[in-house]
Amino acid sequence: MADLDSAESKNNDDPVQKVKKFMQDGCGCTLSGKGGQCCEQFSEETVLFNLNNCQELSHGELDLVILTSIQAFTNSDPIGGKRNRSPRSSFFFQSKTICKDMFLHFYGISYSRFVTLHGKTGKKVMTRARYFNTLDKRKFL
Repeated sequence: MADLDSAESKNNDDPVQKVKKFMQDGCGCTLSGKGGQCCEQFSEETVLFNLNNCQELSHGELDLVILTSIQAFTNSDPIGGKRNRSPRSSFFFQSKTICKDMFLHFYGISYSRFVTLHGKTGKKVMTRARYFNTLDKRKFL
């Protein structure tokens, strides 16, 4: 009986199983070009392929990949214009719009890790960038 509970909890923690369940259940958004769910734009194999690539990266490397993806599609305010509290982000994969849930499943990260990386005001993003810069300088010296 205890073996069944531990096996079930392992399946709940496995990112591959989470993605498979997510792809079956759907995300519930309407961001697809045809008004459907954004997860319908991709095959399960495509999502799992990207997830496996992300799992091969170190923690720091994956953070940089995610930060790059977030910053590439964050709307910037024009100079002299009124600044919003937090810039809006759009999420894309293979030039197709996806929702935040799909983005999290593509990279196999939790919402809390996403918030830590993204930061509400961008301060944490800058702090993390400075941290990686400092590491590079230490390796160089």
